[in-house]
Amino acid sequence: QEEYRTDKEVILMALLVCSNSTKDIEIVEKYDDRRIVSSAPDINTLKEMGTYENVVAIGGGAVIDTAKILSKNPIICYPTTAAGSSATSWSVYWDGSNKHSVKRMKPTQIGISYVFAESLPNNVVKDTTYDVVSHCLDSIHSKNKTKKSLWHCESALKILRDKEFHKNHNLIRAGHIAGHAIEITGTNLLHSLSYPLTGHYRISHGTALGYFLPKISELMNYDVSDIIGDIKIDLDIDLDFVIDEALKYNKIYESSIFIDRKTLREVLK
Repeated sequence: QEEYRTDKEVILMALLVCSNSTKDIEIVEKYDDRRIVSSAPDINTLKEMGTYENVVAIGGGAVIDTAKILSKNPIICYPTTAAGSSATSWSVYWDGSNKHSVKRMKPTQIGISYVFAESLPNNVVKDTTYDVVSHCLDSIHSKNKTKKSLWHCESALKILRDKEFHKNHNLIRAGHIAGHAIEITGTNLLHSLSYPLTGHYRISHGTALGYFLPKISELMNYDVSDIIGDIKIDLDIDLDFVIDEALKYNKIYESSIFIDRKTLREVLK
């Protein structure tokens, strides 16, 4: 059972994990014990697993994933992007160029705050929009989908398509809802393709997903152009290498769409 908290209920007697973009906000500065996160956790972060009794996270997916690893108990989190980590019991971490996940406790106290949401830069808004849409598409086309996961995806996409309410806090709310779907199904095709771009080319997660979204959504026969617009991302990458690396992730085969090297090369080139 999730409990949504207000800004005034933030527990200050805890480790605060935050991002560079939120570290100077007044409420954040009140914490004596702070850790500023600038990238996704790596394998070294696991050495501190469960070290802190109480942890509060204010930030995007990397911040929340780090906080979940560090905390002995379910964290309080204030997501500032639509990464969806606020709704899952997993944390992503990297071992060099390879992406891994570790089982952690699902946050039970979540706050979506105007204070944190409305300061998002435009490039982050774009990247995190690609992320939440990719969560929905991967979940909708998952072998593990259920009626509940499909309902979460439909609810998230409905929020994104509602132009009257297309504010950052609603984008984050959509990401949190889509996170519930990912908790049920996991990710597959889109995310597996994105990992080599992040791991080997140091391309941000959202941009990596955005690069593949137009062609993969067409393969999935699921039009999201009204949400993502006309994406134009030019990257200097070895696509054959990226496809081969993506096919090493077992999760890619949980897609309900038939996938092999030949199909992906034809679709993506």
